[in-house]
Amino acid sequence: METRSVDYLATCVKTLVVIVVIAITQYACLSTNSHRLADQRAQGGDYQGAVDIYQTVIDTKPETAAARRAQLAIGKLYIDRMNRPEAGVRIYQDLINITPDSEETAEAHYRLGVYYFKVADYELAQKSFDTVVNQFSYLENSHNAQLMLAKSHENAGNFEKAIEIYDNVANRHPDGKRAGQAFINKARLQRKFLGDEKEAKRTYQSLVKRYGRIEGTEETIEEAKRELRLMGATIPEPDPPLASKYERFLDKQQVRRERDRPRGGVELNPAMDDTRSVTDSGFGVSPQEIMKAFGPIRMDGQGTYYDAMLMIANAMFQSEDYRNAGALFHQGIELTEQHEVMVDPYHYVRLSVCYRKLGLHQRARKVLEKAIKKDKKILDSIITSGATQYVNGEYAKAIETYNSVLGLSFSKAPELYWKLGLVYQRMGEIEEAREYFERAVAADTDYIDALQSLAEVLYYQLKDTERAKIFQDLVDAQNNKAFSVETSYAGEKALGDICYRYGNYARAKSKYEAAARIAQREKKRATSEFKERLLNNQRIYATVHAAMSAYKSGMEANAQTMIDALTTEYPEHSLILYGHGQLAMLKGEVNIGFAAFRSSIEKDPYSDVVPLVLGQYYLSQGFGDEAVALWEEFIKVNPNPSRHYRVQQRLKVIKTQMKVDSPQPTP
Repeated sequence: METRSVDYLATCVKTLVVIVVIAITQYACLSTNSHRLADQRAQGGDYQGAVDIYQTVIDTKPETAAARRAQLAIGKLYIDRMNRPEAGVRIYQDLINITPDSEETAEAHYRLGVYYFKVADYELAQKSFDTVVNQFSYLENSHNAQLMLAKSHENAGNFEKAIEIYDNVANRHPDGKRAGQAFINKARLQRKFLGDEKEAKRTYQSLVKRYGRIEGTEETIEEAKRELRLMGATIPEPDPPLASKYERFLDKQQVRRERDRPRGGVELNPAMDDTRSVTDSGFGVSPQEIMKAFGPIRMDGQGTYYDAMLMIANAMFQSEDYRNAGALFHQGIELTEQHEVMVDPYHYVRLSVCYRKLGLHQRARKVLEKAIKKDKKILDSIITSGATQYVNGEYAKAIETYNSVLGLSFSKAPELYWKLGLVYQRMGEIEEAREYFERAVAADTDYIDALQSLAEVLYYQLKDTERAKIFQDLVDAQNNKAFSVETSYAGEKALGDICYRYGNYARAKSKYEAAARIAQREKKRATSEFKERLLNNQRIYATVHAAMSAYKSGMEANAQTMIDALTTEYPEHSLILYGHGQLAMLKGEVNIGFAAFRSSIEKDPYSDVVPLVLGQYYLSQGFGDEAVALWEEFIKVNPNPSRHYRVQQRLKVIKTQMKVDSPQPTP
C-alpha cells in the first residue's frame, strides 16, 4: 500500500512537471509568434497594427523579457517609422525606470543616445552613452556606446574630451583593431581641430610603434604611415618582441617557471571558475586566462596565488596594460578579501586608475571611496601625487589625478579646486583657472590661497581691476583679522554671488544677509540723500538675493516672507518688483517674472541691474533678439557711457555670438 502511494505521488509529480514544461513552451511560442506577427505588420507598413500587437505582449506578460523587447520594438517604431519621437523616448524612459538593470534597458539607453545624437542634443546623447559604458560594461554594445560617446563630444566641439575617450577605447582594446582606429581618430582631432601637429605626429608614431606587428591593424598602420609621410615625419620601426617592461617580465617569469616546474606532471595552479569575475569586473577579460601565460603558479611558503596575481597586476600596471592589470587587481583583491587577509589599500587605488583609463569612471570612483575608507592617508597621498605631476609639468595627469578624488572629501574640496585652478593657470587656460579659483572660494569663503589666486588672475590676466580689488581687500581683511578689519558690502556681495553661482546656497544666503546688514549700518552714517538712496538699493538688492538663496536651499516660505517684508518696507521701490520677478522665475512662472522685470525697468529706466538680468533670462529662453532690443533701448535712454558701460559690453559679446551662430550666406 505504501509502495503504491509513493508510485502514485511520483506519477503526479512527473505529470505536473510535464504540464509546466508544456506551459512554458507554449508561453514562449506565444511570445515568439506575437513578435513575428508584429514584425510582419511593421514590414507591411501597418505600424499601428504592430504597436497594438506589441502592446498586447506588454499587457499580458508584464515584467518579462518578452514585454521589455516589445517596449524596445514600439520605441523604435515610434522614432524611426511613425515620426513620433516624443512617444518613443517616453517608451524607452519607462523601460529604464521599471527595470534599470536589464539588458533591454541597456539597449534603451543606447537607442536614446543614438536618437539624441541624430537631433544634435549632444549633452543628452553623452549621458545615455556614458550610462551604457559604465553600468553595462560587460555587454558588447558598451564598446559601441564608448565610440559614440567620443563622437558626441567631437560633434559638440569638446575635442579634448573626445581625445580622452579615444584613449579610453585604446586602453580597453590594447591588442585589437579598435585601438588602432581610436589612435587614428585621436591624431585627426589633434591635427585638424586643435592645430597641434606635434602631438598628432606623436600619436601616429606611437600607433606604428605599439601596433605595427599586431595582426588586424594593418589598415590603420598604413593610414598612420601615410599621414606621417604627408607631415614629413619619421616613421618608426614597430616595437620588437620583448620591448616592453611587461613582456620582459613575462620572459623572466617563463624562465623561472621552467626552473621551478614540479616534476612528475603535478599541476599546482588552483582551478577556479572566473566567469562571474569577467562580468562583474567590467574589464571583459578572464583573470585566469591572463594567468595561464605564466603557467602553473607554485603556492608555497613564499606567497599565495592571489599574491602572485597582484604582483603580475602591478607589473602590467607599470607597463600601462590597464585592461589586463585591472582584471587581475579586481580578482586578486576579491580573493584576498575572501581569505580575510588585509588588502594593501593602494591596490584599490591602482584598480581605480585602471577603471578610469578605460573610461569606467563610475566604477573608478566607487573603488577609490573604498580605498579611502580603509586608509585616510590615501587621499593625501593622491593629492601629493597630483602636486608632483604639476611641478614636473605633467598638467594633464595632474588634472586627472585631482579630478579622481574631487567630491570624495568635503574638507579637501577647496584645496582640490584651488590646485586645479593653478594647473589651468599654468597651462594658459585662464577662464578655467578663474572658474576653479571661484569654486574653491564657494567651497570655503575664508580660503585665503584661493582668494589671493582669484585676485591675481583677475588683475594680471583678465584685466578686471575692479573685481580684483574686491578680492584683494578680502585677502587683506583675512590677514588682518587680529585688528578687526571690516569687510565691505562689495566683498560680501561678491562672495554671495560666487556661492550662489556654484550651488552653495546656504553660504550665499549668509553672505548676502551680511552685505544687507553692512548697507543698513552704513545708511545710519549717510550724510546725503544720494548716499542714503544708494545704500537702500544695496540693502534691497542683497536681501532679494538672500531670499533667492533661501528658495534654492529649500526654504520657499522663508524666501517669500523676506520679499513680503521688503515690499511692506519699500512699497514703491523699483527693486521690489525685481525681487518678485526673481522669485517668480525660480517658481517657473516665467511670464509673471518677465512682466515684473519690465515693470521694474519702467519704474527706474536708469539702473542697469534689471535690464542685465532680464536680458540674460531672455537669452536662456532662446529670445536673443529680445535681449538685443532691450539692451539697445537701455543704451538709447542712457547715452552717458558711465550708465550703460556694462550693458554695452554684454551687448557686444552677444551680438558677436549671434553672428557666429547664424548661417552664413552661400557665395
